[in-house]
Amino acid sequence: MAMRTASPWWASLVFGLGLIFLFIGERLLGDIDAARVFFTGILGLVPMVGVTALRAWTTMRTTGDRRRIERALLLCHAGTLVALVLYALTTKWGIDTLGIKNVARWEGAVTVLYAVMIVVSVVPVLLIEVSLGAAMRDGFDFGGDAGGDASVDYVRVRDVSWSGLSIAFAASFLFVTCQVAKERNVSRDVSYFKTSAPGESTINIVSASTEPIKVHLFFPQTNEVKEQVMTYFEALKRATGKVEVEAHDRLAETSLATKYRVSKDGVIVIARGEGDKAKDYTIELDTDIDKMRRGGSSGAGGKLRNLDREVNSILMKVVREKRKAYLTTGHGEITSYASVPPELKGKIQERFTTIFKRRLTELNYEIKDLSLMDLAKDVPDDATLVVVLAPSVPFQPAEWDAIGRYLDNGGHVLISLDPTGAPSMGSLEGRLGLRMAPGNLTDDKSYLPQRGTLPDRRVVLTSQFSAHASTTTLSRESRNPFFLIDAGALEEIPFTVKGEAPKRTITIHSMETAWLDLNDNFTFDADKEKRQKWNIGAAVEGPKAGDKEGFRALVFSDADLFVDIRVSNGFGPSLAMMASGPLLDDAVRWLGGEEKFVGEVVSEEDKQVQHTKAQDAVWFTITVIGVPLLVLGLGLFGTLNRRKKKPTKEEEVTP
Repeated sequence: MAMRTASPWWASLVFGLGLIFLFIGERLLGDIDAARVFFTGILGLVPMVGVTALRAWTTMRTTGDRRRIERALLLCHAGTLVALVLYALTTKWGIDTLGIKNVARWEGAVTVLYAVMIVVSVVPVLLIEVSLGAAMRDGFDFGGDAGGDASVDYVRVRDVSWSGLSIAFAASFLFVTCQVAKERNVSRDVSYFKTSAPGESTINIVSASTEPIKVHLFFPQTNEVKEQVMTYFEALKRATGKVEVEAHDRLAETSLATKYRVSKDGVIVIARGEGDKAKDYTIELDTDIDKMRRGGSSGAGGKLRNLDREVNSILMKVVREKRKAYLTTGHGEITSYASVPPELKGKIQERFTTIFKRRLTELNYEIKDLSLMDLAKDVPDDATLVVVLAPSVPFQPAEWDAIGRYLDNGGHVLISLDPTGAPSMGSLEGRLGLRMAPGNLTDDKSYLPQRGTLPDRRVVLTSQFSAHASTTTLSRESRNPFFLIDAGALEEIPFTVKGEAPKRTITIHSMETAWLDLNDNFTFDADKEKRQKWNIGAAVEGPKAGDKEGFRALVFSDADLFVDIRVSNGFGPSLAMMASGPLLDDAVRWLGGEEKFVGEVVSEEDKQVQHTKAQDAVWFTITVIGVPLLVLGLGLFGTLNRRKKKPTKEEEVTP
């Protein structure tokens, strides 16, 4: 039966424009009250409600097939309005009005529901209007007698509307699937790319916080990088119960983005406290997961693989004020190579401590120099930590005495000596009960082969660590060798202090196969040298004086523990690192009285693939020659097999 509708062709267009204006008002101008009212209410809801009322009026005024079309359009418009009501229930107003407790589940479920209703309501309208066409519409008759023959079949319009509804339901199924997948949060990563998980140190820092830590994620609503970051912080939330994680749309929540100075997507804001005591810091990531994968360990991809280290550093800034670490200068230290006397520069090579200083900064320490002039008087009162790294020029007795007075006042000192420099600690030796023994640590059993020469024996491997807060992480990773470069050894001597003696703990030993090479021939001489476990590191803790905590000191016989080294496997760029690995973090935290923060910091750097030259030759042969031959062989086998296959009865040709 032929028909024509009684409503004007522009009614659905006005309804669609109203929906667009409503989207603009809610998503782009939601933080501007006047603009939101104008776009959402006046330009959005008013036209949509008006068109729906018009559809209801024309539905009642028409008959037959025309009424069926009008009724279908009316149901679609009404469904859209119901979806908008559901959307309102996901806003802060709706949640507060209903008193919803589990906000995350409510928002997820109702968001999927209103999205489904909008799709199943809007798509059929679009297809119906396209089927009818503006040219085939006569406008509408207030008298309800717009009848007459039309050029569009009702059956055709009905079939098109059902097709649109099918498409809408298929798309809606994707919404539901995505929501279920998000809630189940099950993922499988079969590549080397992986976001780090919260480490023990990070969990300990958050657990010790007296206030909750707020994490704001400014990412697009659907983003793979966001999902990786959300997984990390949700795990941290479950482990501590003191993390609040919120995802935000930067464009929809402009006031919050302005508060935290966020001008682009991919920003993580970590905040704590309110008012004058509020602190917040940001981590910036790329929102493109492919760029993150290609970013390498030093770029954006490196931030995601080392997310735990990034978060750990920021948390140290959030939970406490910055501290000061004073590095002595002017004695030819590693940190002050310019002060090495010219006659010694041929003997003592220049070494760098870029990573050491950067990590101190990440632990929320301000690095300052402690010069000869300052140390000759006294250590500054604001010093949390004093660091002495391998002086090649002996300290003056007054300087050692100044450090001794600093220790008497509960100070914290890290000393790393070098057997090729000035190994004496003056008056501190009796105070700490330690001194450097003569000779260079050498091992012909446990060492790192490099050039296949005797000097390789000075790169000594060990896995001997005591149970102490300054070596917590090393002790747990004792299966991984720890190497010492041109190290010496510490010798225990009696304490010379009066009263209660300090507590001394040897934290790092060499393997039993090591010896101190006294004649520098890299060979063990049984008549004058001894194989044994030699002391490499020691922690000394002074007794309390009333309510005052005692001093803390760490002494090492290998200055190269804290210098930059580069490790390369021959494939790609070399990797800069410290030979001591996680030792510095635990050492500084114990010295600063923050052993409760000690623990592993997780990294998911790409694993280094190492091959010998023979292995490389084998892999080259397999990939360049073996694989093509395998493909060729399979092809020949398949061809010959088809030729030998006998024809079936149906394939036989009868003469």
